[in-house]
Amino acid sequence: MVLITCLSNVAAQVGIGRIVGGNKFHYPVGQLELPPLEEKRWRVALVEKALAALETNVGGEKFS
Repeated sequence: MVLITCLSNVAAQVGIGRIVGGNKFHYPVGQLELPPLEEKRWRVALVEKALAALETNVGGEKFS
């Protein structure tokens, strides 16, 4: 599991192994200040980063 959040310190404290930093609290996977095409590129890059994080071994317990 990967969590996209702007509260990465809180996610780490509760034991989330894979954390990807998002934008703002209300829009962690959005950049409303950007024009639509640039925002889409930003979102795609963020999701690609999250998918890459899935391949990262974090150790510990394995879930099936």
